[in-house]
Amino acid sequence: MAISKKKAEEAKAADLVWEIKRAMDMTKDGAEGCTIAFDWVINGITVYGCFYREGKDKNGKDYAMVSFPSHKGNDGKYYNYAYVKLTDDQIEAISKDIEKVLEA
Repeated sequence: MAISKKKAEEAKAADLVWEIKRAMDMTKDGAEGCTIAFDWVINGITVYGCFYREGKDKNGKDYAMVSFPSHKGNDGKYYNYAYVKLTDDQIEAISKDIEKVLEA
């Protein structure tokens, strides 16, 4: 029996358990914001090649985001290999976990 779309949407993001396995700061000198590559385990599944990014958008508003590994399709669009919907609070917590790994 397949999971209905409605039930999938009802799954709470708060149920996520993660561990940052490794991280590497890839921020260029003089750049605003930061770019950090990291690998992590989310609910027992290892995802390699994620990026945490901070900066300002073209309107000057601050942002923080996690991007997942992706590939370019034949239609020229990019598609994620893996994806987890994250809340702003979770992204902030991931940021703190990445800092701990970078400091170690």
